[in-house]
Amino acid sequence: MPKILYVEDEAFLAKIVKESMERNGHDVCHISDGAHAQKAFRDYNPEICVLDIMLPNYNGYEIAEQIRKINNTIPIIFLTAK
Repeated sequence: MPKILYVEDEAFLAKIVKESMERNGHDVCHISDGAHAQKAFRDYNPEICVLDIMLPNYNGYEIAEQIRKINNTIPIIFLTAK
């Protein structure tokens, strides 16, 4: 089962996307605050990251930079309402 770290602060959207990914056989760890993303990445060890760009504390680009320092090959998908 593919493991996905999903970082999204909009609760309703996060619920819909997380449930959809889980219905399709993915194991999803949802985080709603950029400040907790790096720890979640280390603890959860996902196979792919899906990051919102506009987040509290750290934006998606900053989170991606942190993740790349830990694992520079993991796929990262950015989502945004912009």
